[in-house]
Amino acid sequence: MSETEQHKTVARGAAITACVVTAAVALPTLASRVETETMRAEFREDAQFLADRIETRAPVESKTTSAVMETPWMRTVEYALKRSPESASDKFGQRYRDMAAVESFASFQPVHLDMAERNAQEHKCLAEAIYYEARSEAVLGQIAVAEVVLNRVKDYRYPDTVCDVVFQGSERTTGCQFSFTCDGQMDRFPARGRLWERAQTVAAHVMMDMNKPLTGSATHYHTDYVDPVWNKHLIHTRTIGTHIFYRFPRGKEWVQVRQRTERAT
Repeated sequence: MSETEQHKTVARGAAITACVVTAAVALPTLASRVETETMRAEFREDAQFLADRIETRAPVESKTTSAVMETPWMRTVEYALKRSPESASDKFGQRYRDMAAVESFASFQPVHLDMAERNAQEHKCLAEAIYYEARSEAVLGQIAVAEVVLNRVKDYRYPDTVCDVVFQGSERTTGCQFSFTCDGQMDRFPARGRLWERAQTVAAHVMMDMNKPLTGSATHYHTDYVDPVWNKHLIHTRTIGTHIFYRFPRGKEWVQVRQRTERAT
């Protein structure tokens, strides 16, 4: 083989080697790019499909299901609002729920922590009122006591928070609005056990406004074995369990209360 031919052979081999190396590097990259573009295209297609379904309020359904939705109890829950029951177990329903969850995190602000702490404290104060004032009552009686506390919060004559209403006057030995806050009960009988758990449940129930009004807008109550002077100036609304409930007079009722008080004196 002449020197010229040897040079051509070496050059041809180098070219082939370069092509092989280039292919070894480029083909996986190209394959990855093709796969990425395919996934993007599928996602765009799915997103457009979902957008069209939401726009037309049509049921969101799919031929494929996610493995997590194979769990029997998961299939019984309808997560996608205003959609067919089958939509709970499709990939579009899952994506819709994930987007909603992410949006909730995106809207989170530090002030929400303060709100959560205040709500927790308000719940504790209301549960304490239920526990110390009505732990021996049936659930309806406990709800009624909690309702009185919230009625006072709404009334301009009382403080604006649950804790301030419950502990109003507690700095004095007399004059507290709820006796347990100034007579030492909280120190002698710390809240605990099954009755405390039930009081907390009732407090949450009432704070979420899940109860029907029971007391006729009452802002006062006392047990049926006492007869305080102040009840003569109020309107009796209901008796629930061992508690008798009252509210302030309205309109012409003030005249009736005044006349009743004068006759009593």
